Amino acid sequence: MKYLIATHVEFSKGIIDAAQLIAGNNNQIDYFSMTKSKGQEEAEEEVKNYLEKAQEQELVVLTDVFGGSVANLFTNFLLNDYQFQLVTGVNLPLVLTILLSADTDSKTLIKNSIEEAKKGIVYINELIEKQGGDHDDNRIIED
Repeated sequence: MKYLIATHVEFSKGIIDAAQLIAGNNNQIDYFSMTKSKGQEEAEEEVKNYLEKAQEQELVVLTDVFGGSVANLFTNFLLNDYQFQLVTGVNLPLVLTILLSADTDSKTLIKNSIEEAKKGIVYINELIEKQGGDHDDNRIIED
């Protein structure tokens, strides 16, 4: 399976760098950055070329913002019969779960990874208050 992280500016490269620092290098993951200097036509051409080369294996595309220009760009390719899985809301826990998962079915992998990534979004101040306001790590961190 091949993965493409597609975001605004260099966010995608940063996520890959962080994921590889933690999980090791993975040559099955690429990135696409939408920058101020890259026009819509140039972005479309770049994505089209990438998708056409990637059709030989299953592809999962992770974008940053649902409804944003990058997600919309890839959605248009889905609507024009390109075959890949598209997920918005990419974050480091999502990428790590995907890269470290043993799941081979892309839909199962995506669903499980999204659920795991959601667990990593925690309002720590509220958690501390619920735990009694002390600083005992055993009361906050759950494995």
